[in-house]
Amino acid sequence: MNRDADILAFATRWRHWGGGSRSDIFVEFGISPEKYFRRLARVLDSVVARELPLEVREDLWRICRVRRSEGTSVPTGSAKTSTG
Repeated sequence: MNRDADILAFATRWRHWGGGSRSDIFVEFGISPEKYFRRLARVLDSVVARELPLEVREDLWRICRVRRSEGTSVPTGSAKTSTG
């Protein structure tokens, strides 16, 4: 399992819903959202992230900035409403 790739896949999947809830992050990675978003920021700086479209990388950077500045809670109204 490649954790950097897993983090990017999760972040990409959840980007339309504010980056994932605290519980989804913990269930998926076993870490706090604070650690997850620090790790995601490092991954976004890496070569691995260059494979993502620019628009997706920019969205993920924005989510990282917002979630880290807000203590990583999911913004109101951004919970995932469908499965998939």
